[in-house]
Amino acid sequence: MGSTSSPQSDITRVVTTNHIAPSFTAGAALQKALAATGDDCTIMTNADDLSWGPIDAQSLRRRASGWWFSDVIAGRHHPWMPAFGRWDPRFIDASTPTVFWFGRRSAEELCSVLCFASTAEGRPWSLIDVTENRGSGSVASTAPSDLSRLVDTARPVDTSKSAELAERWRTLQHENAPLRVLTGSTLTSAPEDHFDGLLLQYTPTVPTPMSRVIAEVMGQNPSGPVADYVLRGRLIALISEGTIAAEGNPSTMESCLVYRLGT
Repeated sequence: MGSTSSPQSDITRVVTTNHIAPSFTAGAALQKALAATGDDCTIMTNADDLSWGPIDAQSLRRRASGWWFSDVIAGRHHPWMPAFGRWDPRFIDASTPTVFWFGRRSAEELCSVLCFASTAEGRPWSLIDVTENRGSGSVASTAPSDLSRLVDTARPVDTSKSAELAERWRTLQHENAPLRVLTGSTLTSAPEDHFDGLLLQYTPTVPTPMSRVIAEVMGQNPSGPVADYVLRGRLIALISEGTIAAEGNPSTMESCLVYRLGT
């Protein structure tokens, strides 16, 4: 029987670029975009939303399975597979160009690029900021057809810039706040009740689907995109405190009705 090579060894031989996505949704969009370009590459995506929850070193080690990768070869993308830890030279090496995609109007994507810079360890990498090139707030909200036109716009990140990004991430880690949000164009730490005012504002005094309240707050949030699970967690906290009442199980967003209690 003739010898066969493993899929991973074939992938290693043909990959020309490593593309890093700041979220799984962004990775799925990049997967479609890069397949359309016909380039052979690997896509890695950070499946953890680092804009909420603890981000100290110990917590990040517990979340170390957050990276996933997919390969685009000959215009076809392969299924997503778990990677090994947050940074592994078996998938990203110094000899293969590495490009990080992000948008500056998304706290999740900003956190992801800062965290990436802190783990780059002096390796060369480049950046594609979709905010500059297409005016989109995030990679996740950019159409794959638009992303495919940005492949050649990557800019190398010099050592000083990479160090600046890494230092900002270390500051946020030291603060280790429950949330990280955008204040204008600046990523800042925020307390867990940061979104409570908006949630109360958009919760009527008559029973209303929890999902509708969350959708309205997501659309009106001045600090940019926020995940529904973050808002649901705060609504559940407000229900527990007695500020908001619920009909149904709050853990089931689609079937639960919520309403603001009179003051």
